[in-house]
Amino acid sequence: MNISRRIQSYFGYTPELVGKVVSTTSDIGIGETLEGSLVIIDGRIMEMFSKKPDVETKYAEALNSIREGLPENIPMYSMIVPTQLEFADPMFANAQDSQKSCIDNIDDMLSDGIKAVNVYDRLKESSEAGEDLYFKTDHHWNMNGSYCGYTSFIEESGGTPYSRSLYTVKERGEFFGSLYQKANTELDESDKDKLFYYDTVSGLDISIVMKRMENGSVKEYGTNATVFDETKNDYTFFMGGDNPYVEITNNSMAEGKTLMIIKDSYANIMIPWLVNNYKKIIVIDPRSYEGNFYEDAESGGVNEVLVVNYVFTTTFADYCGMLADLSVINN
Repeated sequence: MNISRRIQSYFGYTPELVGKVVSTTSDIGIGETLEGSLVIIDGRIMEMFSKKPDVETKYAEALNSIREGLPENIPMYSMIVPTQLEFADPMFANAQDSQKSCIDNIDDMLSDGIKAVNVYDRLKESSEAGEDLYFKTDHHWNMNGSYCGYTSFIEESGGTPYSRSLYTVKERGEFFGSLYQKANTELDESDKDKLFYYDTVSGLDISIVMKRMENGSVKEYGTNATVFDETKNDYTFFMGGDNPYVEITNNSMAEGKTLMIIKDSYANIMIPWLVNNYKKIIVIDPRSYEGNFYEDAESGGVNEVLVVNYVFTTTFADYCGMLADLSVINN
């Protein structure tokens, strides 16, 4: 790309986009790390995706194994979220492997008992309309992006999504995100991300309980946790970050369904949208969860199961193993 731009400059042409590619490692909070690259375009830092077809198969097999242990009357959904480079100028988007190809391949391998949630098309449409869906220096989507995920899932599951216009948009502050240090590059203060959110919980009575295994027994904590953690000023503002087991109850609803989410950190920013549609949401993070998945689903009265991960998790064999373990641990 650099050579191409130099040649074009000799003809008096200066491209509007200038990209810088740097080597880095990918890490999703497990022991496994992968070599990777970042592309920096106009203050935006984005991960470049490399397909791993053998791991894609393991990912689909893990979800199929989880499905086998669930009662037939509990629907299960799978959502794989692409990153913003997929929707960037083709000059840069085409420098990586197709994320859509990866997502479609996994969806095709899912058993009949799992419904694939197509968030890709809605993100693409919103991006082409000029909507800002991702943070600039962080690998996560922002709350506009997660609204695309929320509406895609609610519509697929037969529900009615709430309109963004019902909620007040608030700003928390500014921050450099998770990719900033990895990029090892200088950015201006003006390139900081703005941490904004839609206040979806004002007026609601929300209670949260977190659980973890400690010395062989279950310990509850986080009873003062909130959907929006005012002590944080980065992406961990949403749900306070990742935890093994989180149970969120909307006490303002007299009755309603229970949703169980198996997820990476991409789901954290989507949960604030979901709290108005469900009486209870149980959140499982396979990277740290040590409980009995099926027992927790049964005791929690789960009505639906949703798996939400961003596309890079489909390249980590270790993470796929953690997903698969949910179907076998303590059974």
